[in-house]
Amino acid sequence: MVEKLDYTQQNTWSFTSGQQQSPIALSVASSQVVEAPDLFEWQVPYYGEMLSDQGNNMQLTGKGFAKLDRRHYRFVQLHFHAPAEHTIEGQQPVMEWHFVHENALGQKAVVAVTAIIGQANPQLDQLLAAFVPNTALPVPEDVLLTTLLPTKGLIYRYIGSLTTPPLSEGVEWFVAAEPLTVSAQQLAQYRELFPQDNNRALQALNQRAIMGYDLNGK
Repeated sequence: MVEKLDYTQQNTWSFTSGQQQSPIALSVASSQVVEAPDLFEWQVPYYGEMLSDQGNNMQLTGKGFAKLDRRHYRFVQLHFHAPAEHTIEGQQPVMEWHFVHENALGQKAVVAVTAIIGQANPQLDQLLAAFVPNTALPVPEDVLLTTLLPTKGLIYRYIGSLTTPPLSEGVEWFVAAEPLTVSAQQLAQYRELFPQDNNRALQALNQRAIMGYDLNGK
């Protein structure tokens, strides 16, 4: 298990620059919205394979390939934040799931999907059942993640950073406005494993452009 990051001491985290940091507050009013039905192309099913304890959350490494705005990326890992890191229209969902991608040049892109309380999420059930604290183990069966990826609605896009040290910038963010759902029981199970909030504080926009891409556009 990696060393647990103290989210109560965020002001002590070291980073190399600070003008394009994440997360940020997102809203339609501050975005330029365009139609973009072909923004995402999920080319190969996404599967999670290795589940590990990251101290503040669980991480699922896996495989999958996509085109993000017509550029090729491979899926690297999925990890979780509770509560959500980004706010959407002033609201902070109960969770945020980060699908981390990388291209051939090593550039990172994160597809983020928030979650609200509602119906239980089958994939989260699989992960909670398979999770063993302080370990990294293969999941008993490959966990299919493709249905969690956004295919409709509004996607916010901006240039930001990692939300944990070293807080490196140059990360391309795609944040889905339409949330997933998790049950109250699932959230309680997750918070029993990881009781400390692991969301980074909102960062200044610093005149960055936020685009809104409507996947429903024709």
